[in-house]
Amino acid sequence: MEKQRGPEALAREIEQVLQKRMRPVFERYDLEIRDLLVPLKWKPIVLIIGNYSSGKSTFINEILGSPVQRTGQSPTDDCFTILSAPEGSESGGEIPGSTLVNDEQLPFASLRHFGESLLSHMYLKKVDNTPILQDLAIIDTPGMLDSVTEKDRGYDYLGVVGELARLADLIILMFDPHKAGTIKETYQAIRGTLPGSTGEDRVLYVLNRIDECESMTDLLRSYGTLCWNLSQMTGRKDMPRIYLTFAPQDGRVPPGFEVWMNEREELKQAMRSAPKMRLNHMLQEVDRVVRELEIEVETLAAFRKRFVQRLKGVIRIWGLIAVLAFFSGDLVMKVFLGYPDTPFIGALLTGRLGMKYLLWPVVWSALILASASLYVQKMLFPRFIKDILKNLEYLIPLETAYKRDLWARVRGRIERIIRDQARKQIWIAHTRYLRKIRDFLKKDLSRLYGRI
Repeated sequence: MEKQRGPEALAREIEQVLQKRMRPVFERYDLEIRDLLVPLKWKPIVLIIGNYSSGKSTFINEILGSPVQRTGQSPTDDCFTILSAPEGSESGGEIPGSTLVNDEQLPFASLRHFGESLLSHMYLKKVDNTPILQDLAIIDTPGMLDSVTEKDRGYDYLGVVGELARLADLIILMFDPHKAGTIKETYQAIRGTLPGSTGEDRVLYVLNRIDECESMTDLLRSYGTLCWNLSQMTGRKDMPRIYLTFAPQDGRVPPGFEVWMNEREELKQAMRSAPKMRLNHMLQEVDRVVRELEIEVETLAAFRKRFVQRLKGVIRIWGLIAVLAFFSGDLVMKVFLGYPDTPFIGALLTGRLGMKYLLWPVVWSALILASASLYVQKMLFPRFIKDILKNLEYLIPLETAYKRDLWARVRGRIERIIRDQARKQIWIAHTRYLRKIRDFLKKDLSRLYGRI
């Protein structure tokens, strides 16, 4: 009981600190802090993805100890199935996707924008008598396919996978020896979707169904193929661990495959350890989101600073012109038009200065200032925005690989803000909010990490 109270207490503390320190900053920059808070209130999530017929559903049934999911050699399920235990006195049953995304106690509201086509292919299944689901939820996914488009599925499949990966504490990516990393959607997921949604430490790679290899040579060939494909997909030469597993048929282990049973058990144990990883991953997600916001605010602060610097130059030049116009505007009129009879300078030198002599100096300086304002709004500011958008990366230093990764995630949003809300951003004191963010990262987040 004490072990459970510790994580729950820390989760509540994380929520309280976020509400107190970061909510005003999130609201200032039109971000939903709820996206960070809701996952704190639900259970750990294990996401299982992979090629069709890679053994995802079979593995889930084995973990749960009952045939909950349909299995087969060809694609058997086109739904995202969230498996969880009933709460309290609830009984088993299914909850449709349209209800899931509108339940504030569940972390799936962000899936709403993928449309009705997804919601009709998504549901939560509450399974009775499954102890493991008391501590975590498992998400089974449609198998990844080749030569498929969003039009074919009716929704952005990889976008959904990316959003679920962001919520998940553990991701199991399965392959089978017959399609060892050659599926197009698998390539796109490893190359782009997962790196943008989760950390590498959350992803486990599994070569499943190895008992279908005709010989050890065949197995080594499939394993080598998967290693090669993963190196191309991840762009890395140092390969992550790949679990080699299979599901024993009727409890029988094929001769020569006994050694791989340990791999299966290690994979199961890694899955059961997801609750222990939960708190660290929650803080990692908070850390990532707040640091992304830090880069956004730092960029907008630099954007505002550069415009203010350029505006100061304009003010100096046009201010000088306005001063000259104030003192000599009516004098020029006197030379070319013969009016007024006594210009401002003449009245000033003869000591006859009065309010009537200030009319034209004020008019001329006002005209100059109005022209300056028009120049800033119609020429300087649009040209400045255009130049900034061309060289957005040069606004702030991107001196580390981590910062460059964060920048890649937020660049599009920053570009949209500057393009659509530039005038609004000029009036915001970004440096004040930047100090609040950095104070949260340095003090509050460090203290929470220390608690873990």
